[in-house]
Amino acid sequence: MTKPHILFVDDERQFSAMTKEYLEAKGFGVTLKHSADDAIASFKTHPYHLCIFDVKMPIKNGFSLAEDIRALDENIPIVFLTGQTQKEYRIKGLTIGADDYITKPFSVEELWLRVKAILKRVSFQEKRQPVQFEVGKYSFDANSRELYLDLEVIKLSAIEAKLLQLFCENINGLVKRDFALNRIWQDEDHLKGRSLNVYVSKLRSFLNKDDNIEILNVHGEGYRMVVKG
Repeated sequence: MTKPHILFVDDERQFSAMTKEYLEAKGFGVTLKHSADDAIASFKTHPYHLCIFDVKMPIKNGFSLAEDIRALDENIPIVFLTGQTQKEYRIKGLTIGADDYITKPFSVEELWLRVKAILKRVSFQEKRQPVQFEVGKYSFDANSRELYLDLEVIKLSAIEAKLLQLFCENINGLVKRDFALNRIWQDEDHLKGRSLNVYVSKLRSFLNKDDNIEILNVHGEGYRMVVKG
């Protein structure tokens, strides 16, 4: 099962780093950012399951950041952290669509329990990514990592299977390069970009018996698997 990944944004560095470590120890993936602009850039290129935003931040506060994130994904769960206890702040957060609102100071255990409850409520832990796909003349079983064409079976490596699943989940859509690197290797090391090119070429060779399937390079952005018909 995929580990839930959290985007955590707080300009206070010491306590936020400790909170990140605690949540990671509890089994979550956590990306910590200290500004709204960095958070938005990360959200555009990474898959996240929940956001935690501190309300009081310079330049752009957590409420404004949440509105920007909601414009990108209206369903992403958001938890606000704030030192403000006034009712108006809580109402503002809930109006934006917060899934929870936690007043500082708080215990990291409390935060963990609330995040866990939210993810359970949105059924993340019960969801299964589709593991079987029909792609043109091919069938692909992501669990067994097997690609079928009539009676022919191609056994894919773990990375080949992850990449093909990513393309199958985004047929005819853009798969950004940084997103693919993060999804497959959990980082954006651009040295791995050369390896990514190799794996894309291998997938092209596996799928070359169907002329209606193309994996296109989108210059400066990533790839697009086009399935015609």
